[in-house]
Amino acid sequence: MMKRRTLLGAAGGMAAAAALPRPAISAGTSVLKFIPQANLTLLDPITTTAAVTQNYAYYVWDTLYAVDEKLVPHPQMAAGHTVSSDQRTWTITLRDGLKFHDGSPVRAADCIASIKRWASVDPFGEDLADAVDSYVAKSDKVFEVRLKKPFPLLNAALAKPASNVPVIMPEHIASQPAAKAITIDQVIGSGPCKFEASEYVSGSRAVFSKFDGYVPRSETPSWASGAKIVNFDRIEWHVISDAGTAAAALQSGEVDWWELVLPNLIPLLATNKDIVIGAGNPTGYMGCLRFNSLYPPFDNVLMRQAVMLSVDQSAYMRAVTANNPKNFTICHSFFPIGTTYGIPPNPDPMGKGADIEAAKKLIEAAKYGGEKIVIINPTDFPSIQPFGEITYATLKKLGLNVQLVETDWGTVVQRRAVKKPIDQGGWSIFHTWWEGISLYNPAVNPIILGQGLKGWFGWYKSDEMMALNSSWLSAPDDATRKAIAAKMQVLAFHDVPTVPLGQFYIRTAYRNTLTGVIDGASPYPWNVRRV
Repeated sequence: MMKRRTLLGAAGGMAAAAALPRPAISAGTSVLKFIPQANLTLLDPITTTAAVTQNYAYYVWDTLYAVDEKLVPHPQMAAGHTVSSDQRTWTITLRDGLKFHDGSPVRAADCIASIKRWASVDPFGEDLADAVDSYVAKSDKVFEVRLKKPFPLLNAALAKPASNVPVIMPEHIASQPAAKAITIDQVIGSGPCKFEASEYVSGSRAVFSKFDGYVPRSETPSWASGAKIVNFDRIEWHVISDAGTAAAALQSGEVDWWELVLPNLIPLLATNKDIVIGAGNPTGYMGCLRFNSLYPPFDNVLMRQAVMLSVDQSAYMRAVTANNPKNFTICHSFFPIGTTYGIPPNPDPMGKGADIEAAKKLIEAAKYGGEKIVIINPTDFPSIQPFGEITYATLKKLGLNVQLVETDWGTVVQRRAVKKPIDQGGWSIFHTWWEGISLYNPAVNPIILGQGLKGWFGWYKSDEMMALNSSWLSAPDDATRKAIAAKMQVLAFHDVPTVPLGQFYIRTAYRNTLTGVIDGASPYPWNVRRV
């Protein structure tokens, strides 16, 4: 398995990396050559929250609404909507000329089926589904969403920008259960690029062609909203997992764009006048430590609070950003700093950093009985692995009975789903990160929602938190929502289902022959052109 020290030495191996075999890459000025963050293995954006699948989904499908750089929802496939005086009927009208990649028109029935499928698995969608009484297609271009109660954020839900994006699929495909992933022959898109299924090779490449039947909006593009104009006939994703090889390919001009650059390679690439270092996702990535709230010792809130008090975010952030303070932000918030709700409570419950003595006092108050604590941690995920090692060392300082179990990420993902005690294959703590955009409001933020056994791994339960979330969803205005979100922050820092570890940034890099790259929540293919 690849250790962090190996990755930090990648720059030294650049010359050797340049000689490593790479996938065949097509030539031609109408071809954009792109290295994605990971291999594209899952082709259904409704059945997974994998970021690489989300990125592919933006190429292939479009959405009824979409957010701009300020996270404001705008009509996208929708021409617009009206809302009845009692706020219980939304009438949505589709734009003219919308087509699927098989040439069939996009109809209201397709939109209804797609919304239902997405809402059956997505937390924000589930909130919407609870409020919906019925969907009614008034014509092929107009449908109604009839509500049991007002749902002011309906357009925001349908504009959800990450982690289960509510894309529009043909009715006969969207009608199948979300538990059944669509197959490669069912990838019939509604967006600006067509997926070339015959050229797809998992672990090597994915190919997209410009869909000439796509009708873009006229507005200036901003994130996923506005005009989605693709300026290349063909976009090739080339999966290059070795960072040194990817950097060499970018430097030589064999590829145009590398989505996510390891922090230690940025100084090297920055010396190349032919390469632009881009900001990447401006909401960054939110590191987090997640407790298993079902079993001792972390079924005790005092123990969770103790661990929170022992956390020094800067240690975690330095470990995954090559010790570069420009690449991280201290974030004592469960929402990303720089977004509407990313405001730490006052007073700050995490203080100025680790307070080991205060943590030990809480452990004593909790009457910790020496219960074993198991941290499950990946060895093959360099932006997560250091988190587990730091937490392990910190818990040892606190005098806790802790074990670090290191495996590959796939095994961590499997084990974190186990709801049994440690002696039956369970766990106590795991670490991960989320795209900041996936946590930007209460309805989409699983690290604080108290859904219990129906919620995110760790299974934190809080009726009070869910009541606040319900109030946030039905709030009449932004000021009220902001006040409710602040209360949710305070409650989350008291209950500590998760410990925020900081907000860090992974840069993107591309050849200076490209212009129009949009820094957003995804590496969008539109607006980019070659100069």
